[in-house]
Amino acid sequence: MKRILFLTLISLYGLQVFAQSDHEQRMQASLQQATVFLNRAQLTAQARATIEPGTTRLIIDNASAQTDPQSIQVSGKGDAVIQGVQFRTNFLTKVTKPAALQRLEDSLRTVRQEYEGITLELEVLDNEKRLLLANQKVGGDKGATVKEVADMADFNRRRLTEIGQKMLVVQRRLKEQKQIVDRLEGQVNEQNARRNRPVGEIEVTLTARTRTTVDLNLSYVVAGAGWTPVYDIRVKDTKSPASIAYRAYVYQNTGFDWQNVRLSLSTANPAISGTQPDLNTQYISFYEPRPMPMQRSLSKTTDAGAAETATAYATAPAPGAAAPVADLANTAQFTQVEDQPLNVSFNIAIPYTILTNSRPQLVDIQTSDVPAKYRYSAVPKLENDAFLVAVLSGWEKLNLLNGVARVYFEGTYVGESQLNLRQADAATNQGDSLVLSLGRDKRILVQREKITDFSSRKTLGSNVRESNGYRITVRNTKNEPVLLTLYDQIPVSTDSRIEVSLEDAGGAVHHAETGRLTWNLSLRPNESRTLTFRYEVKYPKGRTLANAE
Repeated sequence: MKRILFLTLISLYGLQVFAQSDHEQRMQASLQQATVFLNRAQLTAQARATIEPGTTRLIIDNASAQTDPQSIQVSGKGDAVIQGVQFRTNFLTKVTKPAALQRLEDSLRTVRQEYEGITLELEVLDNEKRLLLANQKVGGDKGATVKEVADMADFNRRRLTEIGQKMLVVQRRLKEQKQIVDRLEGQVNEQNARRNRPVGEIEVTLTARTRTTVDLNLSYVVAGAGWTPVYDIRVKDTKSPASIAYRAYVYQNTGFDWQNVRLSLSTANPAISGTQPDLNTQYISFYEPRPMPMQRSLSKTTDAGAAETATAYATAPAPGAAAPVADLANTAQFTQVEDQPLNVSFNIAIPYTILTNSRPQLVDIQTSDVPAKYRYSAVPKLENDAFLVAVLSGWEKLNLLNGVARVYFEGTYVGESQLNLRQADAATNQGDSLVLSLGRDKRILVQREKITDFSSRKTLGSNVRESNGYRITVRNTKNEPVLLTLYDQIPVSTDSRIEVSLEDAGGAVHHAETGRLTWNLSLRPNESRTLTFRYEVKYPKGRTLANAE
């Protein structure tokens, strides 16, 4: 009997320990910081919980379903031990409604009630109209006098007119209210469609000897976020430096809004492998084509895989050239640049809110003035217009990336240009200079024409000699001197049987590898200049050339 009691006590004690050691607690973490890479983002969140003695599984249920499980890091403070961390996807729980969606639903509920009230008002008027039309009989079986008929007709006329006018007003109100309802329903449906996606959960298993409070720090990488650089380049005139406003389009579609978080933009891209590729041995051999098997019929194949690309980038807003009334501060004045060994981070001190709607949020990073030299450039073989270009120096200190640049010159929007950091200034051979086009200038006249007297085709023995000559005329109609760089070319042979010789460069610098001809001209006001160049192509008789002119 005592042995049975002892076993029973052991069993009760085991049940009690088991009950105390297995707890599950759901909670939400507070997002503190978002480090946004060019593709993906690393989120840092904090959570506080009070756990009971034993083992507790804390379920952080407001994580993105696009979380990379391998990137989750958990640390913290408290009298407890972290036993394990795992990630899972919850397809049953919906994303928490944001405050903006709740306000939209409240507005939709209000306008629907107003729409129902207007509909009821129209029905009452219509019933009154039907009642008047159904009760137009006067005098009963004995008949009615002329005055009674006239009075009744006059009453019906007045009342039906009043009802008709009121119905027209109510119908217009009903139509306008229906449009408001439809717009709000469309907006609510769009946001609810994003909420129907699954959510992620981070499970943190903790053990504690006593009841204690723990503070957790969570860090994890999510997909569906990133940023793209965009620049506003403003040039006051050709005697002033260029102002470069470094900006970023930040987007995120993680399923949860980032409310008032510390934002950091990093030039790193974790989506690209950081492992150096291995160069394998390259074996060379003769190509021996294999005979193709005979096919009775040809079948058409359809490529069913379509790659889906996201846009951060967001279409740039319509440009405007109006100057602000007063100078306003932007986040560029609150950004700290952190130069790391492999990338650069821009830490913005002002909290930001980035909504989960894939619509890019424009963030100012920094604004700098860089030295610039200005000149004109023209390629008359392709365009008869001259382009004003700025040669920027000192830009390498700004940690720029390739991207779209919106250019403003003398307070006017010129257009978009592509900022390509790999392009060097071929005219001045300055590899550290960045060339940016500022638009066309119709006051520099350029014309290119073929000289018939210098163009001929002769056959000598087994070879053909073709001569080509061109004349380029330029004129500066501006009332100030300009520096103009002209580009043209002669063909470059890729076959030893074709020989190309430059007969007259016309004062141009010839780049033999590319065939490019470059003239650097200084034109006085209203000065004209004529340039000519000639070249000859020799090739075997009976062959036809491609791209000889």
